[in-house]
Amino acid sequence: MRPPTRGRYLGVVFAGGGSTRMGEDKALLPWPTRDGEQPLFVRAARVLEEVSAFVEISVGNGDPRPGIEQRDWTTFRDEFDHAGPLAGLSAALDRARSHDLDGVLALACDMPLVDAEDLRTLLTELQNGADAAIWTVPRQGGSPQDQPLVGAYSVVCAAAARDALASGARRMVAIEALPVAGGRPLRLVRVPASENSSHRLVNVNTPSDYDSALVEASSARALDRTPARVQGVDAGGTSPETGHHS
Repeated sequence: MRPPTRGRYLGVVFAGGGSTRMGEDKALLPWPTRDGEQPLFVRAARVLEEVSAFVEISVGNGDPRPGIEQRDWTTFRDEFDHAGPLAGLSAALDRARSHDLDGVLALACDMPLVDAEDLRTLLTELQNGADAAIWTVPRQGGSPQDQPLVGAYSVVCAAAARDALASGARRMVAIEALPVAGGRPLRLVRVPASENSSHRLVNVNTPSDYDSALVEASSARALDRTPARVQGVDAGGTSPETGHHS
């Protein structure tokens, strides 16, 4: 089977969260690489550039974000206020359709251990017939936890996202099984993370989470999984549940 193409998907960094538990804007927290520090949202954008046609930044519908909006990437806002991460996905899918792309690759800005291979795995699921694919991580004493902000979504999900929003839903997985073109149910595939990979698929929500992620990133294994392009770039860019975009 041919490898997933990188040229037909819009990479979207979800950076619209309130960061209330962190106490400061998570998207702007520094993240170390071999060539110096870069903000978390830049790190996410660089990973997405490995597998996307180009990258844009979802900034929600809150206050202006000059630290993000004055950078080189195009930013966009949600159409709906206070509608959670599903509103960000709906806006992202509309952006992908406007660029005549096949779908969206989503990555939250506060997941700094995710790498391009994690996203390529999801693209393969779409290539095999899924409409959407997300990672899940094991949770002690409970069912696996969905991580829809590391996800791949075909543009056929756009109508389902709008229907879910109209019903009052806020979570991205609310699109599951809703009808798409032709009336068939939307097919969302959950990819279970292994014990060796689940540590990468976590959000950095608190100062303690951030410190733990920094420790993980300093290990040789974490550095080896970081794409070389991410480690050797400046902080610029190119352009063409969880909380809201955490």
